[in-house]
Amino acid sequence: MIGYDMDPTGGGLCPAPHGQEAQALLCITTPGELREGGGGLPHDRELLHGLGSARYCKAEQGRGGVMGTIRVPQKSGRRAQRLSFDFYLTEKTLYCIGDAGQLRQWVEKQAGHLHDLHTPDRLLLQLMGRLIEDDILYLSHIERELERLEEQLPRSVQRDFFLTLTGYRQKLSELNAYYEQLTAIGELMQLPACFPAVQSAPPWENFTKRCEQLQGYVHLLRENALQLRELSQALQSERQNKVMGVLTVVTTLFLPLTLLTGWYGMNFANMPELQWQYGYPAVIAASVLIVVLEIIFFKKNRFF
Repeated sequence: MIGYDMDPTGGGLCPAPHGQEAQALLCITTPGELREGGGGLPHDRELLHGLGSARYCKAEQGRGGVMGTIRVPQKSGRRAQRLSFDFYLTEKTLYCIGDAGQLRQWVEKQAGHLHDLHTPDRLLLQLMGRLIEDDILYLSHIERELERLEEQLPRSVQRDFFLTLTGYRQKLSELNAYYEQLTAIGELMQLPACFPAVQSAPPWENFTKRCEQLQGYVHLLRENALQLRELSQALQSERQNKVMGVLTVVTTLFLPLTLLTGWYGMNFANMPELQWQYGYPAVIAASVLIVVLEIIFFKKNRFF
């Protein structure tokens, strides 16, 4: 178990005195310690079940506090371990249950950005705020990638175009659900039943608005991705129509010649042209004339 208290000098976090970790402002414990009863928390079974089935973010009001789950989606191309933990918020302590090493590394990384940690709910608010601090940059990166894909469309559609676009659409769907869940947590923390309602409501309201703005940005990017997919399909259909048009014109051009070939290929004994001295050149001239007349006709009617 690892404990952190408010740093009286810098306003951030500092390690709690030995033996007082469970009563610190922030207490980090592992599922094993909680399973063994080392944490001494109520609703330990619910917390363990929530951590084992953590697929999304959630929070609910319980007896004596608020318990919930945080699951942060992957926001980079690297396959790094996702941050996922349960929390139990009481009037005096914020308990975080998960991978102690990962949580400790993440908390200590954020410690320099934390301030005015007078209550555990304010600590939770600032930690959750750090989760979405740089998300606008990540969403801007996705927007630039979608614009790059759009610029490539008029020239050619790469093999992995739809695969790349599908990956971005899946990521945007995941982020949309993530921000929606964080918004629900922010709205829950504003309810009078959550302590201390008077002090917590305005900051949590700001957090909720930020999540809603990010969700709105995600909605815009999802619409752009959908329009990009429809545009690519329209361009492919146009290319296919052009190819089919060329094939139709070529087939129509050679259709009369095919008729002549079939006709004179019958070799009946009484066909006059078979014995005519100029029969072969006449057929060639007739074929050329037919093709020329067809090309003039097609040009005049703008078939190509």
